[in-house]
Amino acid sequence: MMLKVLRGDSTGEMELSGPRSDLMALARELRSGQGEIRLEKVSDPSPYSRSLLRIIYRQASGKITISSSGDSESLEIQGGLELLSLLAENIESFALEADQDDHLHVDYFPEHDYLASGSGSLVVAIDSDAHPRS
Repeated sequence: MMLKVLRGDSTGEMELSGPRSDLMALARELRSGQGEIRLEKVSDPSPYSRSLLRIIYRQASGKITISSSGDSESLEIQGGLELLSLLAENIESFALEADQDDHLHVDYFPEHDYLASGSGSLVVAIDSDAHPRS
């Protein structure tokens, strides 16, 4: 997979990007409930602070928490299997239907369907160098 995750250390915001096919593969992986995905290293993550090295996802009770502590090299996603599947469905729909310059914002707000309070902010994007939909 050619997925990348960039993190802004001052804001904690993260951007997950990759070709449509790799975003679809991530969605399939999330539905399994547990695993680790190696990420592409980005030499110049600007305007973000740095590039993370892996996504770690695991099943846990309750709503989903998306996090990456300040010194961590990982994006961590954990939550109930049914809710991981809902996140996967959102990523999959985005990868299938979005225009090249669209973004999917995965941000907590009160009464969110699947995100826990305190979950980090994640933007999902389709790489501009990815192949267009056929």
